[in-house]
Amino acid sequence: MGVNIGSRNLRYAYHGTGLLAGNITGSRRILNRIDRVGKAAGLDLNSKKTKVMHVEGKYTRQDQVMLNQVPLENVNDFKYLRSVKAHDGKCSKDIKMRTGTAKNSMVQLNNIWKDQSITLTADLNIKLSKWLVWPVMLYDFEAWTMKKEDERRVEAAAELWFYRRLLSVKWTDRRSNKSMLN
Repeated sequence: MGVNIGSRNLRYAYHGTGLLAGNITGSRRILNRIDRVGKAAGLDLNSKKTKVMHVEGKYTRQDQVMLNQVPLENVNDFKYLRSVKAHDGKCSKDIKMRTGTAKNSMVQLNNIWKDQSITLTADLNIKLSKWLVWPVMLYDFEAWTMKKEDERRVEAAAELWFYRRLLSVKWTDRRSNKSMLN
């Protein structure tokens, strides 16, 4: 498994491993064990790229996690497997990121939506968006803990924005959101 270069196996060069522990002591123990095993195999953890996120409670100086006598940076959120994980469990940043990514996907499909040589009905346009854009928007949504504001953001920023764009309805046309969904 992995790629052997000289006597080193590069499967451990992956930049996206998450470690979970129930408390600071557990975090330190896991990190030190991985560092020790890695060093035995000739691999080093990069303390500049290694981050710590405290999920519950307040962070104090005693909670500092060190790697080779170097204090690790504490972060409030991080991107893991194309999803933003926040220290407080909120999903607002992830939803904003997903919405932006989905809108970008929609814009990238402009050539299809606007091509005069392709005859697309409104119904087919909507189906295409459900097949090509919505999966981007809803990636990892089952892990979201949504508030009313987040639900509104998904509905307004994504669904209505998508439909208005697909059906070439301008904001100045003054069509209500309700009429867009019918």
